[in-house]
Amino acid sequence: MTAKRKRGLAVGVAGIMGAGKSTVARAFEDLGAVKVDADEMGKSLLEDDVVKRDLLEAFGEGVLGPAGEIDPAKLGEAAFADCASAVRLGDITRGPLVSRVMRRIEDLRDAADVIVIDAALLPEWGAHAWLDFLIVVDSDEEACVMRMVENMRFSEETVRARMACQLSREDKKRYADLVIVNDGTEQDLVVKAREAYEKVLGLGERSQRSD
Repeated sequence: MTAKRKRGLAVGVAGIMGAGKSTVARAFEDLGAVKVDADEMGKSLLEDDVVKRDLLEAFGEGVLGPAGEIDPAKLGEAAFADCASAVRLGDITRGPLVSRVMRRIEDLRDAADVIVIDAALLPEWGAHAWLDFLIVVDSDEEACVMRMVENMRFSEETVRARMACQLSREDKKRYADLVIVNDGTEQDLVVKAREAYEKVLGLGERSQRSD
């Protein structure tokens, strides 16, 4: 009789902006995990007719691009003008996005040993309830701000405004099964990510033996 294949483990990687979560997720991917990028899924969600309608009602036509599409940059500027606006954005997008992420995970369960979900807001989503393992990448807030600014992704003012509307480092860590401290070079973080991957594989092996 052919042994039943174990189902893949869903491992989330979260952290405040600039903490290094995407570096950890890429390291997992390099080791064989299949990555689910929630940011990319969030961008495609903006094409959903219902979501687009609700966003226009909440933030106005100023968030539209030249072709009538929702422009992510303009939406971000409007949604993070204050935390009340960020809450409105979350109310509109969280449910549909989480549903898409969860469906993608289930689609991959029988094909991948490890599925790594790269998403900053996993703790805010209550994802610890439906993930097998949640990793939070932790790094000094000032270092995180500088990384984001140096990468020219956002201005310092924008980074700080967005951080203020999300869970703090300490709050995110409370939901973690494992905290990876990013206090060195990028290569140091990759080494820690590889060690974490081995722990995840060990978790999967123990789970399979107990089934």
